[in-house]
Amino acid sequence: MPLAPWEPEPVLRLALESLRRQVPAPAEVVIACDGALPEPLLALLQASGLPLRRVPGPGGEGVGPVLARGLRACSHEWVLRADADDISRPQRARRQLSQLLARPELAAMSAPLPEFIRSPEAPIAQRPVPLGPALLRRRSRWRNPLNHPSVILRRSRVLAAGNYRAMPGFEDYDLWLRLLRRGPCLDNLPEPLVDARVGAAHLRRRHGLRYAARELCFLATCLREGLLPWWAVLAQVGLRLPLRLLPIALLERIMAGPLRSGPLGSGPAGPVP
Repeated sequence: MPLAPWEPEPVLRLALESLRRQVPAPAEVVIACDGALPEPLLALLQASGLPLRRVPGPGGEGVGPVLARGLRACSHEWVLRADADDISRPQRARRQLSQLLARPELAAMSAPLPEFIRSPEAPIAQRPVPLGPALLRRRSRWRNPLNHPSVILRRSRVLAAGNYRAMPGFEDYDLWLRLLRRGPCLDNLPEPLVDARVGAAHLRRRHGLRYAARELCFLATCLREGLLPWWAVLAQVGLRLPLRLLPIALLERIMAGPLRSGPLGSGPAGPVP
């Protein structure tokens, strides 16, 4: 779990409580700190009752290096990734771990992701996922094929592919493409296992010239390293970059349509921008 010093205490408390409800219980909970944590967060971690291990960091490294440091510090082969503001459902560990144990070819697996603002009991949308390695591989040419907050990782396979790296805004998509280059090793479960907290800032982080420049950098890397074919890179540039420059209100309406399904999870998961 990456943890920044500004994470609100009530939000972190709910995330930790959801980890404590997992069966089987976590053997360890690795906290990759993005800078020095304030005393209230340290006290909350200490009182959590979880087998925590803090991995300190200087802060300001970026998401990729923080995640890479956390994964290297993990002692076990199967790693449930968790964000400090999301809530894992009680059956998450059991469902995902049983799948990775039964399917040794898999390096990572995620699930559909309900999104909420105030309460997971009132989801506002759900991010669907492609099911099956073949469909997932095809969809990966157009968009991120896994929901990062709900991912379970096979640590040795991820490290062998190069681990997370600095790729602002696209650290997970970059990793999935490098894993897929080694073969069909990704899949998704059909049922939601994590509830993701979102807000206005969630979309604004994916908007504007700065994010468009980051996306161009990521796509240029994909082209240079052969992670995506040239025609897919050109298509993504044409489809995705204009969205980053739209007025935020218009972008919100677009994102609420083709890129999300309703709370029941019946919407599309196809090659859309």
